[in-house]
Amino acid sequence: MRAAQIRSTVILTVVLSLAILEYPSLTVHAAGPLSGSFTTNPQFILAGGNNSFTGTGSGGILPYTFSWDFGDGSPKATGNFTTHIYKLAGSYTVTMNVTDSTPTTAQAPPQVVLVQGSPLNIDGWRVNWNITTFHGIEISNVTYNGVKTIIDAKITGILVRYAQPPPGLPQCIFFDDLGADDVSSSIGGLSLQYSTTPTWFQIRVAFNPSTVGYNYTQFWRFYQSGEWEAEFAIGHIGCGWNHIYEPHYRFILAPGSQNRNLMGQYTPSGMWQNIAWEGNYTDNSMRDPLHNSTEWRIGDGHSYYYMRPQVWPWATEMPRLGSHIILLRDHPGEIEPTTEYDTVDSLVNPSMFVNGELAYRQGLAFYYVPKLWDHWLGLGSPTPSTPSIVMLSFFPNGI
Repeated sequence: MRAAQIRSTVILTVVLSLAILEYPSLTVHAAGPLSGSFTTNPQFILAGGNNSFTGTGSGGILPYTFSWDFGDGSPKATGNFTTHIYKLAGSYTVTMNVTDSTPTTAQAPPQVVLVQGSPLNIDGWRVNWNITTFHGIEISNVTYNGVKTIIDAKITGILVRYAQPPPGLPQCIFFDDLGADDVSSSIGGLSLQYSTTPTWFQIRVAFNPSTVGYNYTQFWRFYQSGEWEAEFAIGHIGCGWNHIYEPHYRFILAPGSQNRNLMGQYTPSGMWQNIAWEGNYTDNSMRDPLHNSTEWRIGDGHSYYYMRPQVWPWATEMPRLGSHIILLRDHPGEIEPTTEYDTVDSLVNPSMFVNGELAYRQGLAFYYVPKLWDHWLGLGSPTPSTPSIVMLSFFPNGI
């Protein structure tokens, strides 16, 4: 009996094999009627951001083809994976058709996408933002639950100093402005991202290394709690000897009465000391344990933003460098010139605006200038996936 079963199995296998050899174009049927669906990435879309759409089909008879209509009057796109840039903010209906080989066409359930522009209105925040010609993403006239918090904030550029160049080469100093022409056109080059644990949203922009010369990503992050952060990520591109990255941030905040502002620094004695004069003030590594481990604060005596600087260099074997706050009276035009690449160090040093003015109970601006060492591993070496990170976190108190 068992021998008969074995013979039957062998005969069936031979018959099936002959059938496949004789009819190589055998049609493959998918299960069920034809249908389609699609997903978008990122989930939250910014005007000007490069977004991706991925379609899938099921049922019908393979292979499938796809056609897209993005609802903004642009030409239709094809392919199961495609990208699209919405130029204007608004609400758009995206439709996708999938067609099998018969041909039969089915429409995926349409999706309405909300394209955000400026201002962003999320979780009590109202954030005006724009991609500038030279200063990355600038945010201005920002409010939280109707209270003005940020008058203006931008990154004026990144200074790169090369140390110990090879023999015969001069000391290299580069200053990179970050503008709209430098924004990466890849997916997520400009995007709006959202988190629920904890709840925050952020504007993210990645800059194109081929135009900037370095690998930079800028973030503005806003928490549902009223906290916010400026973050900058630095990849590992550049010449093959040691260099120092120095991002330059410029802030004008509105914690209470603008003409009564004062800056303070946490001291080794465990006290907050007010800063009376313009100047370049170095992070002394002291932190206030009662206010989120912060080092500086700015306010009007009743309302404050407490600030915590953080630097995470990838090259941990290199010496750690201190961050700086350069405190200034708020005067129009006190910003570094819009110059790129090979430059003179004195032209891109915010300390050049320090002229001995009183900075006590005045309208104030300040630069945040973190510094970190880095080095490139050289041709043929794998590029590290972990970037260097600098961050300044703001915690409101009484605002």
